Amino acid sequence: MIDGLIEIIGLNGTVVYSPNKKYLGMSGKIIDETKNMIMIHTNSGVKLIPKNICKFEIYKNKKVYTVNGLKLLRRSYERLEINHD
Repeated sequence: MIDGLIEIIGLNGTVVYSPNKKYLGMSGKIIDETKNMIMIHTNSGVKLIPKNICKFEIYKNKKVYTVNGLKLLRRSYERLEINHD
């Protein structure tokens, strides 16, 4: 789990860093994800953004989470932390 973010689909997000300038500043609703990509519905259509080269701000419950895309390089169910107490 990344700072309380297991499932990001349905949340709004913005690309705040990318070495590829075409991704920088893209924002909208996250509508799907794969192991390596995030699909965001922006004002100019649906965009596929690679997780491995981007840093995202993700908005949930009036909080802003800044997440390195490398930490998202797995499917949402693989991000669960299972505690064995």
